[in-house]
Amino acid sequence: MGSLGPRKDLASSLDRVALALISVYIVLLIASVIPPHIKDPNWLIDILNALRGIAFLPLIGGVLILLANQMDRQSNIISKHRKWVRKFAPLAALGFLLMVPLQGLASYRVLSASKGEAAQKINKLSRGLEMIRNAQDEGALRAGINAVGIKNIPPGKLIVPLPVVKEQILSQLAPQIMRLQNETNISFNKALQNLLFQWLRDSALALIYAFGFSGLTKPGEMVASNIGVGHEMTRQLEEDDDAILVP
Repeated sequence: MGSLGPRKDLASSLDRVALALISVYIVLLIASVIPPHIKDPNWLIDILNALRGIAFLPLIGGVLILLANQMDRQSNIISKHRKWVRKFAPLAALGFLLMVPLQGLASYRVLSASKGEAAQKINKLSRGLEMIRNAQDEGALRAGINAVGIKNIPPGKLIVPLPVVKEQILSQLAPQIMRLQNETNISFNKALQNLLFQWLRDSALALIYAFGFSGLTKPGEMVASNIGVGHEMTRQLEEDDDAILVP
């Protein structure tokens, strides 16, 4: 009986440390969510990175709570915390499993948006180039020049004949647009390869965390079945935990 006091003190300390770790995780997660930018795929990526980056904090916290409960079965507070760990661990495991497709989707949306911006720039240059090619007077030519963003054409009436000016501009712009298209395609392919590597890395981490959180559930429970039976699982866990407290 002499060792019961130190065990209870240690269990209480472990429980407080666990709550601190979980609280830190929640605060950092909220900080990553605010301000919300739902339409921005980068915002979703930041949230997923925050969820995954320090997920070891609640994982360790859950382990400490279960350990504290084993050391002090008579503490109602620790037992209550243990119930919450048992309830939310399956949800956390499922959440990390869902990160695998969400991460890929969000990353691809970012990549597609970047490619779309490059495509808009190329299309703008192509339309301006076509305007210059079809220009029949100086006004139409200057409209095409403004469309492609050329700034070094002096104001006033052109001294050089219109066909000569058109030829000079077209000979410079056409290769630039082709080079920009090639650079865009090369950049997209490289970014796609990097995206695949990052997705595999992040998916591996998410699966590892899902495996870890599933270990905080009752032995023999499957994450999918826990989620599917929802309320029944909660009722059963509460009954089991109450039975443990019976002397």
